[in-house]
Amino acid sequence: MTRKALLIAFGITAVLLFTGTLSGFLLSLPAVSDEAIQSAYRAVSKYRSSHPHDAAPQHLAIVDYTKPSFFKRMVIIDMNIGSKSFYRVAHAAKSGTLEARRFSNISGSNMSSLGLYKTGNVYRGDHGLAIRLHGLDSLKNSNAFPRDIVLHSADYVSIPVIIENLLTFNGPRIGRSNGCFVVTPSKIEEVVDKLGRGGFIYAHGEAEHFNTEIVGSKKNDRLE
Repeated sequence: MTRKALLIAFGITAVLLFTGTLSGFLLSLPAVSDEAIQSAYRAVSKYRSSHPHDAAPQHLAIVDYTKPSFFKRMVIIDMNIGSKSFYRVAHAAKSGTLEARRFSNISGSNMSSLGLYKTGNVYRGDHGLAIRLHGLDSLKNSNAFPRDIVLHSADYVSIPVIIENLLTFNGPRIGRSNGCFVVTPSKIEEVVDKLGRGGFIYAHGEAEHFNTEIVGSKKNDRLE
């Protein structure tokens, strides 16, 4: 083997070892801020105060879009016992690359939307098992249902995709959606079982830190 071939082989081996170590490290990193959790609790409390006859949700999912997509930036909290489970979740293609920076409530924007959602019917569609979502914020996500914004799974939410993007100089990120919340296929049944019909999902974004832009709406916290 020539010296050049040896150097290439050594380089590839080093990259694979590094990315393998990185993958294991990233797998153990949940990343949902206390601020995101507190914001979600406030939003749920505000909604329930104006809808006192709605059943209390057993589970609340919180997506922290201030974190890069390689982190497990979605947490599902059992509201009865306080246990937490963490998952990777994709944001929309036009919301940003590594982080979600831009958001919209407009059909065809291919952007994610912020705010509080209530889960609707569970169904099987083009992406397999999925949950329909109803946006509860009249300005930030009220078009979620007509936009077909749902929670589903896809293969591009995975460690191999993170490594592939890293090696091709696209950054250590998972794939992106057209606006839906997307989790890894191996976790979709678990997520659907926890959230089911009548659970809540809260999408959090930080304008101060990431210069977040909400496209097509005004910034406020008003809930229907």
